[in-house]
Amino acid sequence: MIKLCVFDMDGLLLDTERTLYLNCGLKASEKLGHPLSEEFLRTLMGAAWDLYAVRIVKKMGEDFPIDEYLKEIWKMIDEIMEKGELPLRPGAKEILEYCKQKGIKMAIATSTPGEKAHICLRKTGLRDYFDYVITGDMVEKGKPEPEIFLKAIEHFNIDKKQALVLEDGHNGAQAAIKGSCRLIVVEDLAKLEQEDRDYSEILPESLFEVIDYIEKENETATGI
Repeated sequence: MIKLCVFDMDGLLLDTERTLYLNCGLKASEKLGHPLSEEFLRTLMGAAWDLYAVRIVKKMGEDFPIDEYLKEIWKMIDEIMEKGELPLRPGAKEILEYCKQKGIKMAIATSTPGEKAHICLRKTGLRDYFDYVITGDMVEKGKPEPEIFLKAIEHFNIDKKQALVLEDGHNGAQAAIKGSCRLIVVEDLAKLEQEDRDYSEILPESLFEVIDYIEKENETATGI
């Protein structure tokens, strides 16, 4: 029986992988004269920000102005967030309403720093759905390490088998796999590996299908 859903935020609930991180990353790198490719940036989606920076420098070399790049990308992201231009992914509001109605606990586990994450959640009207929010700056090792998911589940003091992690990309999926967490991946922009797909309990097109999956499992568990 599923008693807790642990949601990633960017790319799963919010369409921010595309509108924020990918587009701003491309523009910031071009502005600094060190253009990054879309294909490469997709491999970084969902990773902890320190790892994000390390991978860029490893790819582009020590001459890449990583501090300027990060400053520029966050400036662009802040401007978009202030305007409230943060669309939801299909089924996002519906699955949160479903969990609320069914008494299923909900947590956010995102690599995004706390201040930025809470702004996103408030501006999209999602913050009040969640019983707990854990962000990238609250853990020592971010995704693809499992710490963030394990801490989220531990907060509720429930059997890990009763918690379902919902992710959209490779780094988050790897964190769930390393932590032996139950996982469903709803693919977005972030690159997936075959291992991620094989481990996912189902491979839904959207969060609407996840609602049906939870409904069937919990009905079976309760004998309804």
